Amino acid sequence: MAFTVKYDEERDCVCVSVKGAFNLVAMRSLSTEVGTHLEENQCNCILNDMRNASLIDTITNTWFMPGMALRSGIHRRIKRALVVSDISQEFLFLETVFLNSGNIVKLFLDIDDARNWLFIDRIEQ
Repeated sequence: MAFTVKYDEERDCVCVSVKGAFNLVAMRSLSTEVGTHLEENQCNCILNDMRNASLIDTITNTWFMPGMALRSGIHRRIKRALVVSDISQEFLFLETVFLNSGNIVKLFLDIDDARNWLFIDRIEQ
């Protein structure tokens, strides 16, 4: 798995791009870096481009992902858009696990739709 994490100053959002096989071990290194960017920039949203990634973990390990994110500084109040190439059962389960843990997360097939959802509150103000 390869990933990039950067802060988009114009949009005040942490942008993540993931390629390859994604699992709990991969999330551990990714979430630490994302948490650091969120804290350094006092940011409250993540645009996660996973169109070139596949979720390959077990159901049990997927269930542990919200806790790992929380321990890495990605708090439940952080709004997260996950952009995928296909809304598979694995990604639907991941979304459900995060939602059931009190997180604000939504799956998208289109990156522009994801951006619109992330920033809708800013447009309405």
